Amino acid sequence: MTGLRPYNPIFDLEFRRLFRRRRTYVILGIYLGILGLGTWLTYVVLYALRQQPGIGSIPVGKVMFGTVFLLQLGWFSVFVPGLAAGSIAGERERQTLDLLLSTPLTAARIVAGKFAAGFGLAGLFLLTALPLLSLSFLMGAVAVEEVLVALAILAALVVALCGVGLYASALVRSSVVATLIANALVFLALVVLPGMVGLAAIMFGLAVSPPDRWAGVPPTLPTLLTLAGLHPLSAAVLTEIAWVSGLSLWWPEWPLGNLRVATPGPWLVFCLTYTFGGLGCVWAAARRCRRL
Repeated sequence: MTGLRPYNPIFDLEFRRLFRRRRTYVILGIYLGILGLGTWLTYVVLYALRQQPGIGSIPVGKVMFGTVFLLQLGWFSVFVPGLAAGSIAGERERQTLDLLLSTPLTAARIVAGKFAAGFGLAGLFLLTALPLLSLSFLMGAVAVEEVLVALAILAALVVALCGVGLYASALVRSSVVATLIANALVFLALVVLPGMVGLAAIMFGLAVSPPDRWAGVPPTLPTLLTLAGLHPLSAAVLTEIAWVSGLSLWWPEWPLGNLRVATPGPWLVFCLTYTFGGLGCVWAAARRCRRL
Protein backbone atom coordinates (compact mmCIF):
# COMPACT_ATOMS: atom_id res chain seq x y z
CA MET A 1 0.00 0.00 0.00
CA THR A 2 2.82 2.38 0.79
CA GLY A 3 4.19 1.87 -2.68
CA LEU A 4 1.17 3.55 -4.21
CA ARG A 5 2.00 7.18 -4.79
CA PRO A 6 -1.60 8.51 -4.52
CA TYR A 7 -1.91 6.97 -1.05
CA ASN A 8 -1.25 9.56 1.64
CA PRO A 9 -0.67 8.17 5.15
CA ILE A 10 -1.16 11.62 6.67
CA PHE A 11 -4.67 11.73 5.27
CA ASP A 12 -5.35 8.27 6.69
CA LEU A 13 -3.95 9.25 10.09
CA GLU A 14 -5.81 12.56 10.30
CA PHE A 15 -9.10 11.10 9.08
CA ARG A 16 -8.94 8.26 11.60
CA ARG A 17 -7.97 10.70 14.34
CA LEU A 18 -10.94 12.95 13.55
CA PHE A 19 -13.48 10.14 13.57
CA ARG A 20 -12.15 8.57 16.74
CA ARG A 21 -12.93 11.72 18.67
CA ARG A 22 -16.29 11.97 20.37
CA ARG A 23 -16.19 15.71 19.73
CA THR A 24 -16.57 15.13 15.98
CA TYR A 25 -19.91 13.39 16.41
CA VAL A 26 -21.09 15.99 18.93
CA ILE A 27 -20.28 18.78 16.46
CA LEU A 28 -22.02 16.87 13.67
CA GLY A 29 -25.11 16.46 15.86
CA ILE A 30 -25.13 20.17 16.72
CA TYR A 31 -24.73 21.05 13.04
CA LEU A 32 -27.66 18.88 11.96
CA GLY A 33 -29.71 20.12 14.90
CA ILE A 34 -29.18 23.75 13.87
CA LEU A 35 -30.11 23.00 10.26
CA GLY A 36 -33.16 21.02 11.30
CA LEU A 37 -34.33 23.67 13.75
CA GLY A 38 -33.82 26.43 11.18
CA THR A 39 -35.76 24.47 8.56
CA TRP A 40 -38.62 23.75 10.97
CA LEU A 41 -38.87 27.36 12.16
CA THR A 42 -38.86 28.59 8.58
CA TYR A 43 -41.70 26.25 7.67
CA VAL A 44 -43.72 27.25 10.77
CA VAL A 45 -43.32 30.97 10.05
CA LEU A 46 -44.19 30.58 6.37
CA TYR A 47 -47.21 28.43 7.19
CA ALA A 48 -48.45 31.10 9.62
CA LEU A 49 -47.93 33.83 7.03
CA ARG A 50 -49.86 31.92 4.40
CA GLN A 51 -52.86 31.82 6.71
CA GLN A 52 -52.98 35.61 6.85
CA PRO A 53 -55.43 37.29 4.45
CA GLY A 54 -53.96 39.41 1.70
CA ILE A 55 -50.66 37.54 1.51
CA GLY A 56 -50.06 35.89 -1.83
CA SER A 57 -48.33 32.66 -2.62
CA ILE A 58 -44.97 32.20 -0.89
CA PRO A 59 -42.38 29.86 -2.47
CA VAL A 60 -41.92 27.74 0.64
CA GLY A 61 -39.41 25.40 -0.97
CA LYS A 62 -37.18 28.23 -2.15
CA VAL A 63 -37.24 29.99 1.22
CA MET A 64 -36.42 26.76 3.06
CA PHE A 65 -33.60 26.08 0.62
CA GLY A 66 -32.20 29.57 1.15
CA THR A 67 -32.40 29.14 4.93
CA VAL A 68 -30.42 25.90 4.87
CA PHE A 69 -27.84 27.47 2.55
CA LEU A 70 -27.37 30.51 4.81
CA LEU A 71 -27.02 28.33 7.91
CA GLN A 72 -24.42 26.16 6.18
CA LEU A 73 -22.59 29.26 4.98
CA GLY A 74 -22.36 30.63 8.50
CA TRP A 75 -21.46 27.27 10.04
CA PHE A 76 -18.60 26.53 7.64
CA SER A 77 -17.25 30.08 7.96
CA VAL A 78 -16.93 29.59 11.73
CA PHE A 79 -16.12 25.89 12.01
CA VAL A 80 -13.73 25.08 9.14
CA PRO A 81 -10.95 27.65 9.84
CA GLY A 82 -10.57 26.37 13.41
CA LEU A 83 -10.61 22.77 12.20
CA ALA A 84 -7.71 23.36 9.82
CA ALA A 85 -5.83 25.84 11.99
CA GLY A 86 -4.95 23.23 14.61
CA SER A 87 -3.43 20.73 12.18
CA ILE A 88 0.16 21.94 11.74
CA ALA A 89 0.35 24.04 14.90
CA GLY A 90 -0.95 21.03 16.82
CA GLU A 91 1.94 18.96 15.52
CA ARG A 92 4.31 21.64 16.81
CA GLU A 93 2.66 21.61 20.21
CA ARG A 94 2.98 17.81 20.39
CA GLN A 95 6.57 18.14 19.11
CA THR A 96 5.85 15.69 16.29
CA LEU A 97 6.24 17.99 13.28
CA ASP A 98 10.01 17.48 13.07
CA LEU A 99 9.45 13.73 13.17
CA LEU A 100 7.01 13.97 10.26
CA LEU A 101 9.43 16.12 8.26
CA SER A 102 12.21 13.59 8.86
CA THR A 103 10.20 10.82 7.18
CA PRO A 104 10.33 10.17 3.41
CA LEU A 105 7.12 12.20 3.11
CA THR A 106 7.65 15.66 1.67
CA ALA A 107 6.23 18.78 3.31
CA ALA A 108 3.83 19.11 0.40
CA ARG A 109 2.38 15.62 0.96
CA ILE A 110 2.08 16.23 4.70
CA VAL A 111 0.17 19.47 4.21
CA ALA A 112 -1.89 17.95 1.38
CA GLY A 113 -2.89 15.05 3.62
CA LYS A 114 -4.03 17.40 6.37
CA PHE A 115 -5.93 19.50 3.84
CA ALA A 116 -7.64 16.43 2.38
CA ALA A 117 -8.68 15.26 5.85
CA GLY A 118 -10.20 18.63 6.75
CA PHE A 119 -11.95 18.91 3.41
CA GLY A 120 -13.21 15.34 3.73
CA LEU A 121 -14.80 16.04 7.11
CA ALA A 122 -16.43 19.23 5.78
CA GLY A 123 -17.60 17.27 2.75
CA LEU A 124 -19.27 14.79 5.09
CA PHE A 125 -21.09 17.70 6.71
CA LEU A 126 -22.29 18.76 3.26
CA LEU A 127 -23.55 15.26 2.46
CA THR A 128 -25.40 14.88 5.76
CA ALA A 129 -27.39 18.03 4.96
CA LEU A 130 -28.68 16.68 1.64
CA PRO A 131 -31.82 15.13 3.22
CA LEU A 132 -32.78 18.57 4.53
CA LEU A 133 -32.15 20.08 1.11
CA SER A 134 -34.35 17.39 -0.41
CA LEU A 135 -37.29 18.79 1.55
CA SER A 136 -37.11 21.80 -0.76
CA PHE A 137 -37.95 19.54 -3.70
CA LEU A 138 -41.02 18.28 -1.87
CA MET A 139 -42.18 21.89 -1.41
CA GLY A 140 -41.45 22.72 -5.05
CA ALA A 141 -39.95 25.81 -6.76
CA VAL A 142 -36.36 24.48 -6.46
CA ALA A 143 -34.49 23.00 -9.41
CA VAL A 144 -31.58 20.57 -9.42
CA GLU A 145 -29.34 23.23 -10.96
CA GLU A 146 -29.89 25.50 -7.97
CA VAL A 147 -28.88 22.75 -5.54
CA LEU A 148 -25.76 21.92 -7.55
CA VAL A 149 -24.72 25.58 -7.70
CA ALA A 150 -25.23 25.94 -3.94
CA LEU A 151 -23.12 22.84 -3.27
CA ALA A 152 -20.40 24.14 -5.61
CA ILE A 153 -20.30 27.48 -3.78
CA LEU A 154 -20.11 25.78 -0.39
CA ALA A 155 -17.42 23.35 -1.57
CA ALA A 156 -15.28 26.19 -2.97
CA LEU A 157 -15.74 28.11 0.28
CA VAL A 158 -14.57 25.06 2.26
CA VAL A 159 -11.47 24.77 0.06
CA ALA A 160 -10.60 28.41 0.74
CA LEU A 161 -11.30 28.18 4.47
CA CYS A 162 -9.20 25.01 4.82
CA GLY A 163 -6.38 26.70 2.94
CA VAL A 164 -6.50 29.82 5.13
CA GLY A 165 -6.59 27.69 8.27
CA LEU A 166 -3.60 25.62 7.16
CA TYR A 167 -1.57 28.70 6.26
CA ALA A 168 -2.35 30.30 9.62
CA SER A 169 -1.37 27.03 11.29
CA ALA A 170 1.98 27.07 9.46
CA LEU A 171 2.77 30.60 10.63
CA VAL A 172 2.64 30.14 14.40
CA ARG A 173 3.39 27.48 17.00
CA SER A 174 0.16 27.67 18.97
CA SER A 175 -3.07 26.18 17.70
CA VAL A 176 -5.08 28.76 19.66
CA VAL A 177 -3.23 31.65 18.03
CA ALA A 178 -3.56 29.99 14.63
CA THR A 179 -7.31 29.64 15.13
CA LEU A 180 -7.61 33.31 16.10
CA ILE A 181 -5.60 34.39 13.04
CA ALA A 182 -7.63 32.21 10.68
CA ASN A 183 -10.97 33.43 12.08
CA ALA A 184 -9.77 37.03 11.94
CA LEU A 185 -8.81 36.66 8.27
CA VAL A 186 -12.16 35.06 7.45
CA PHE A 187 -14.04 37.81 9.31
CA LEU A 188 -12.03 40.44 7.46
CA ALA A 189 -12.69 38.87 4.06
CA LEU A 190 -16.37 37.98 4.49
CA VAL A 191 -17.65 40.76 6.75
CA VAL A 192 -15.38 43.80 7.06
CA LEU A 193 -14.30 44.27 3.43
CA PRO A 194 -17.79 43.66 1.94
CA GLY A 195 -19.24 46.08 4.51
CA MET A 196 -16.73 48.77 3.55
CA VAL A 197 -17.42 48.24 -0.15
CA GLY A 198 -21.17 48.42 0.44
CA LEU A 199 -20.83 51.60 2.50
CA ALA A 200 -18.68 53.17 -0.21
CA ALA A 201 -21.30 52.27 -2.83
CA ILE A 202 -24.06 53.87 -0.73
CA MET A 203 -22.02 57.03 -0.21
CA PHE A 204 -21.30 57.19 -3.94
CA GLY A 205 -24.99 56.90 -4.71
CA LEU A 206 -25.86 59.70 -2.28
CA ALA A 207 -23.07 61.99 -3.45
CA VAL A 208 -23.95 61.87 -7.15
CA SER A 209 -27.03 63.75 -8.34
CA PRO A 210 -29.86 61.51 -9.67
CA PRO A 211 -29.59 62.58 -13.35
CA ASP A 212 -25.90 61.71 -13.42
CA ARG A 213 -25.95 58.82 -10.94
CA TRP A 214 -25.62 56.11 -13.55
CA ALA A 215 -23.92 58.15 -16.25
CA GLY A 216 -20.49 56.58 -15.82
CA VAL A 217 -21.49 53.20 -14.42
CA PRO A 218 -22.33 51.09 -17.53
CA PRO A 219 -18.67 50.85 -18.68
CA THR A 220 -17.67 49.57 -15.24
CA LEU A 221 -20.78 47.52 -14.55
CA PRO A 222 -19.29 44.23 -15.85
CA THR A 223 -16.36 44.67 -13.47
CA LEU A 224 -18.68 45.46 -10.54
CA LEU A 225 -20.87 42.43 -11.26
CA THR A 226 -17.78 40.24 -11.53
CA LEU A 227 -16.39 41.55 -8.24
CA ALA A 228 -19.75 40.87 -6.60
CA GLY A 229 -19.10 37.20 -7.30
CA LEU A 230 -16.18 37.25 -4.84
CA HIS A 231 -18.53 37.01 -1.84
CA PRO A 232 -20.48 33.79 -1.29
CA LEU A 233 -23.75 35.52 -0.40
CA SER A 234 -23.76 38.00 -3.29
CA ALA A 235 -22.63 35.26 -5.70
CA ALA A 236 -25.53 33.06 -4.61
CA VAL A 237 -28.07 35.89 -4.79
CA LEU A 238 -26.95 37.06 -8.23
CA THR A 239 -26.93 33.50 -9.52
CA GLU A 240 -30.47 32.99 -8.23
CA ILE A 241 -31.58 36.24 -9.90
CA ALA A 242 -30.05 35.06 -13.17
CA TRP A 243 -31.77 31.67 -12.86
CA VAL A 244 -35.20 33.15 -12.07
CA SER A 245 -34.80 35.66 -14.92
CA GLY A 246 -34.07 32.88 -17.39
CA LEU A 247 -30.45 33.95 -17.96
CA SER A 248 -27.54 31.60 -18.51
CA LEU A 249 -25.80 30.38 -15.36
CA TRP A 250 -22.43 30.30 -17.12
CA TRP A 251 -22.43 33.64 -18.97
CA PRO A 252 -25.53 35.72 -18.13
CA GLU A 253 -26.39 38.85 -20.10
CA TRP A 254 -27.81 41.28 -17.56
CA PRO A 255 -30.48 43.67 -18.93
CA LEU A 256 -29.81 47.33 -18.16
CA GLY A 257 -32.37 49.47 -19.91
CA ASN A 258 -31.72 49.02 -23.61
CA LEU A 259 -28.32 47.44 -22.93
CA ARG A 260 -27.33 43.88 -22.10
CA VAL A 261 -24.17 43.46 -20.04
CA ALA A 262 -22.49 40.04 -20.31
CA THR A 263 -20.38 38.75 -17.41
CA PRO A 264 -19.17 35.37 -16.19
CA GLY A 265 -21.58 33.58 -13.90
CA PRO A 266 -21.17 34.91 -10.33
CA TRP A 267 -21.06 31.39 -8.89
CA LEU A 268 -18.38 30.45 -11.43
CA VAL A 269 -16.25 33.47 -10.51
CA PHE A 270 -16.60 32.60 -6.84
CA CYS A 271 -15.79 28.90 -7.26
CA LEU A 272 -12.71 29.47 -9.41
CA THR A 273 -11.35 32.31 -7.26
CA TYR A 274 -11.84 30.59 -3.92
CA THR A 275 -10.68 27.18 -5.14
CA PHE A 276 -7.43 28.49 -6.58
CA GLY A 277 -7.00 30.86 -3.61
CA GLY A 278 -7.42 27.99 -1.16
CA LEU A 279 -5.01 25.76 -3.05
CA GLY A 280 -2.55 28.67 -3.16
CA CYS A 281 -2.73 28.91 0.63
CA VAL A 282 -2.05 25.16 0.87
CA TRP A 283 1.00 25.59 -1.38
CA ALA A 284 2.22 28.52 0.76
CA ALA A 285 1.74 26.45 3.92
CA ALA A 286 3.80 23.62 2.42
CA ARG A 287 6.61 26.03 1.54
CA ARG A 288 6.49 27.44 5.04
CA CYS A 289 6.82 23.96 6.55
CA ARG A 290 9.66 23.12 4.17
CA ARG A 291 11.71 26.05 5.53
CA LEU A 292 11.40 24.92 9.13
